[in-house]
Amino acid sequence: MNATEVEHGVSLIQTFSRLAGLGAEWVMWLLITMGFVCAVIVFERLALFTTTRIDVTTTARKLVRLLSTGRLDEARALFRAGKALEERVLADALSLYEEGPDAVEEVLQASMIRERQRYERYLGYLGTVGSNGPFIGLLGTVIGVILAFAELGRNPKGGLEVVGPGISEALVATAVGLLVAIPALVAFNTLKAMLKKRVSNAEFLCRMLVAQLKRKRLPELPEAEPSTDSSSLVAPEPVPAAE
Repeated sequence: MNATEVEHGVSLIQTFSRLAGLGAEWVMWLLITMGFVCAVIVFERLALFTTTRIDVTTTARKLVRLLSTGRLDEARALFRAGKALEERVLADALSLYEEGPDAVEEVLQASMIRERQRYERYLGYLGTVGSNGPFIGLLGTVIGVILAFAELGRNPKGGLEVVGPGISEALVATAVGLLVAIPALVAFNTLKAMLKKRVSNAEFLCRMLVAQLKRKRLPELPEAEPSTDSSSLVAPEPVPAAE
């Protein structure tokens, strides 16, 4: 590319230099905004998890007691009023209890997918901020370093006193990125672990429900009737001895 093309064309280096001229402060404000949104999401998700927590052992005993005594309507009313993941899944399964184990297992799978989506909402944002926050902070640092060396180019006789303050301020962007990313990643992993435990509890209760249903629907084997065939009472003929 000759000088004329550079003069009349688009130079990516000059374009990025003009973008860097805006400074790294906007990067830090972006990170702070992302961190604030993360905090709101974490508090909202924690409120959901804590307000819908149940004792799975007590719930399982209550479910088996109601079903074993034939109080299906009472069990439906009990779990229909629940707000926890486990209770909502059981309520869907009990609605098709008379249809048999196959229908119950199908609705359990569909209900589990729906509840996972409800509890996983906004967790992807936390994971994105946790994995990309340091890189956004690094962008601010790079912009700050570019400005520092540009200042050194305008003052070639200057030394560390020219580039030092700019580089020091640029490193703040990386620090802010880490301060935003680390809590977001910790919250993401913590909420994922809590959701995994809830799903395991729901699967345990669903297995209890299906086992109870299969036990109720086992066919009774007819009792064997005594044989009245007179031929069975005749003694077998003796086998002649070999000559």
